[in-house]
Amino acid sequence: MSSSLYGAGAEYALHSLLILAARAEPVSARDLARFQELPERFLAKLCTRLEKAKLVEASEGVQGGFVLARPPERITVRDVLEAVDPHRTLFECAEIRRHCALFGGEPPGWSVAGMCRIHLFMREAEGALQGFLASKTLADLGQEFAKKAPERFVRDAEAWFQERRSGRAEGRRGPPRGGARRRS
Repeated sequence: MSSSLYGAGAEYALHSLLILAARAEPVSARDLARFQELPERFLAKLCTRLEKAKLVEASEGVQGGFVLARPPERITVRDVLEAVDPHRTLFECAEIRRHCALFGGEPPGWSVAGMCRIHLFMREAEGALQGFLASKTLADLGQEFAKKAPERFVRDAEAWFQERRSGRAEGRRGPPRGGARRRS
């Protein structure tokens, strides 16, 4: 069984921010969740974390929602991961070097002097990973997505969000005659 360094929240956040990067108008957490078929409550919590990290800004009201707080070129993948999964590390040293049957319960000085070599090695690897994540932005991810997604998907996605936005605005004016409310 394998586990990942970053959880599903990191993926949800990155996908959601890519959606926001492609839109000029605010997008509600509900619409972000429905579009991606994600749990709405969990996505709302992620949006709150992203807002606290100053990666998104929120506006209230029927036409409100979230927008990027700065251009996608100025939001790094590392910024997003730190907002969603703060203090995540690649490795946590348990100081196993202190335990060896040959030490008889009292490790010699050479075995515990300085930083554990494994811990040092893993810190270097984490530094390389963090440097890479800091070098990539939402704009970079957006360009990669644009290479893969067909133009029709992009148009359909834009239409989907516009329909949702229009539906909220119409719902505020009240139901049409006959009492039936438009579903969105």
